[in-house]
Amino acid sequence: MDIVIKSFNRPYYLERCLRSIYSFVSGEFKIRVLDDGTPPEYLDKISRLYPSVIIARSPLYEQKVAALKAHVSDQKKYDQFFIPTAFWIKEISRCSDIFLLLEDDIWLTAPLSLLDFQAEMQAKHIAMVKLSWLGNATLIGGTKRRINDHMEEIIPAIPFVSQAIFLNKYRIRSVLYRLGILHLMKSDFKFQLPFYSLYSVASAFFDKKYWLYLWDDALTKVDEGRQLRKAAHWLESTNSRYAKSTEEVTKTSFITSATNEFKEANLDIIRFNYHVNEAWLQGELDAMHNFPADFELAYIGQFLDAAHDARSTYAEWLKWIIQFKHQYQRIGCEVD
Repeated sequence: MDIVIKSFNRPYYLERCLRSIYSFVSGEFKIRVLDDGTPPEYLDKISRLYPSVIIARSPLYEQKVAALKAHVSDQKKYDQFFIPTAFWIKEISRCSDIFLLLEDDIWLTAPLSLLDFQAEMQAKHIAMVKLSWLGNATLIGGTKRRINDHMEEIIPAIPFVSQAIFLNKYRIRSVLYRLGILHLMKSDFKFQLPFYSLYSVASAFFDKKYWLYLWDDALTKVDEGRQLRKAAHWLESTNSRYAKSTEEVTKTSFITSATNEFKEANLDIIRFNYHVNEAWLQGELDAMHNFPADFELAYIGQFLDAAHDARSTYAEWLKWIIQFKHQYQRIGCEVD
């Protein structure tokens, strides 16, 4: 089976992800890292540590690396925020029919048998198996039916109001728009949340045909609304099944990101990652510190203090973390 990791400019998490795979995954597998701009000196270290890992670089890899370096050297603010969708589609088209998709800041925390998941997915025509839902029951909504000790089927239950407002079933959304009522609803998000039982960005096993159906190579930014609608159409047209692991077996970081910035915190996240990346490159940062939990804040803070960079201080990073976590807390996710 192929294990695919999307990666961008956080090699200290990429190493943690890889080490967790080798620690917890059983079965034959090939790891493919799809990288979109991690500077070559960091990828070179990853290759030395894990020579069997295949690293594919996106077509705009060099452009994004140059943009990162220009940002860090104060020549030009980083502005390369488009996603390499066509690259992902091309690479995943080459993968096994069932594959595991992770991102560089996701790591496994419990044993995982690839053969067990693959066999059940193929036998029961399961399109996706979630390995994480951030403690949010809405993201795995519906009736649960035990498949075996490590997997439960999700039988989706999408409320009619979500189908009407988000999917425009019976053209109800269109009618509300013409009546001038739709604008009174501040956000579609609460109506689209139930559809996440059919969808995951990563941290899941996918049937390749299903994943490829969800993605459109014309996309330059993630459009989860569009993908959720396609997921609903796939369910309706194929009668596919969905599942989850009995327990969450992956974790992700809520203390860093690749590009997020907030007006409430004076933190340059590109410079932040540069300083942490450099500490990792020099062997000062242990990628498995505090594993399986995330890095302790004070541990990362020491590298920020040593950098003496006014645009990535420990104090402002703590403010940034509050804002970053809030995005997930407000929809019911557990982030600690």
